[in-house]
Amino acid sequence: MECRWPPVYDFDELGKEINSLVSSCGIFDEFFLEENLNLNLCQGDIVKFPGQFPFIDESGSIAIIDGNYDYWLILGNTCDLHRNLPSPHLSHISPLIPLDSDAPENVVRGLRSYNSYKKFFIPRWDDSVNKCFTIDFTLMASVDKNCLLNVTELTARLTFKSWLLLHSCLVRYLARDDGRHD
Repeated sequence: MECRWPPVYDFDELGKEINSLVSSCGIFDEFFLEENLNLNLCQGDIVKFPGQFPFIDESGSIAIIDGNYDYWLILGNTCDLHRNLPSPHLSHISPLIPLDSDAPENVVRGLRSYNSYKKFFIPRWDDSVNKCFTIDFTLMASVDKNCLLNVTELTARLTFKSWLLLHSCLVRYLARDDGRHD
């Protein structure tokens, strides 16, 4: 009998790190940097880029998920964006999905506590954006890094603490056990 392959990272330790970051005072008060938005793009930056989400459908064709997205979170590594190499010329982004204003309180509370390993809660970052968002780690798209560098507009940058929260949640999602023997 084959055993279930274990996570590469300790799933429980990542959960403890996430809980520690969320329970520390003021995580949502200090989620975004107030300055330094003129620097190079980094992992965790929110960029304005009106677009649709592409995917490969069941027949192997390129398809689009219904809906338009105005904001995207950069998930690709910062160094990959700025290396002057022919490859990799792609990075990863995920669309910010607006949180419904009438979402049940228990759903919002769960998102704000980062209990879901597939979703990441993003509070609003200024008064012009009058809603909170989530990203769904199952909705990652590849984007040419030159598009990110030349076409998008940086609108918000995570603090170190909120970047660490994002990174911990992303690693928890990617490194969970694979369930191949369930």
